[in-house]
Amino acid sequence: MKRLAWLMVGMVLVLAACATGEADETGERFTYTSYELPLDEKVALGDGPHEIVFVFDYSCPWCKKWMESVLPEVESRFLETGEATFKGQPLVLLNEKSQLLATVDANAERLMPGRYYDVQRQIGLDAETVEDYGTEAYVRRLADLFEADAEALLAPQVDVGIQNARLYTRDLGVDYVPTVYVNGIKLLDAFSVDEMERVMNGDIKAGDVVDVPAE
Repeated sequence: MKRLAWLMVGMVLVLAACATGEADETGERFTYTSYELPLDEKVALGDGPHEIVFVFDYSCPWCKKWMESVLPEVESRFLETGEATFKGQPLVLLNEKSQLLATVDANAERLMPGRYYDVQRQIGLDAETVEDYGTEAYVRRLADLFEADAEALLAPQVDVGIQNARLYTRDLGVDYVPTVYVNGIKLLDAFSVDEMERVMNGDIKAGDVVDVPAE
């Protein structure tokens, strides 16, 4: 538990937003901000000129909803048409299950890059539907499903998910999950595919300021 104790400081907004699906800066105005994301070496899905980045926690129910409802539309509108690439970056914000699954995610990317996003999607969609989700037993069944080495998937990392969580919440504008960036610009509404398209088209630029819709 000591590893996750730091989450109690400075993470209240992240946890609340995941639980309720609220947008950040809910009071009044939102400024579109561009960030230099450290993802040049990350495996990508698709091969287009624009980049969509989905930042999430495997234990966040709203992140699962994003994978269920938004990712298929992203694939059909932007990836299959060659307009964009997609990268999914898990953080560790919520619990020890998140920590284990972020480790499995990092190992899957390294060991089986060609099937990495199949693994990521499988884990994300299994949330809340599998009784032993986020346990070693779950990972071993996942390894069998993908014909992978379970010990390699479970191999310890240097708290990669926690390190990423610190970086993204401290320096890269993550106040809640899911957070989505398009070409480095953080979106107001992570669930809006139209907003993604407006960034790609140049209708939304870094520095633009908009009113935040009332909940």
